[in-house]
Amino acid sequence: MYDDLVFHITTKEEFNNQKRNNKYYPESLTSKGFIHCSKGSQIERTANHHFAGRQEVLLLVIDVSTLCSDIKYEVDEETGEKFPHIYGPLNTDAIMDKLNIFAESDGTFNIAFSSKS
Repeated sequence: MYDDLVFHITTKEEFNNQKRNNKYYPESLTSKGFIHCSKGSQIERTANHHFAGRQEVLLLVIDVSTLCSDIKYEVDEETGEKFPHIYGPLNTDAIMDKLNIFAESDGTFNIAFSSKS
């Protein structure tokens, strides 16, 4: 069984600039065809890999049961791990919470978040 919650890491600017008509259209939806997400156990690694050097990120907590677009769990060729991908815009009513996450003094993100695997 997959998680009931998935997480998308972005920035406040990206989220606000790519939101329209109660849907979120991040750049990856155009360039890759899907929205990158993480399971709870993957958030910290994802933040540190893709957002290194940033002082703050925005973590979207998404309830998969209310998604209007399809979600698929696909293997990342680089790591061999399965990551959730949303194939279509993210309806904003599926976002349960938005959390501002700040980098530690050494520049890394320390995010203690877990979910069922």
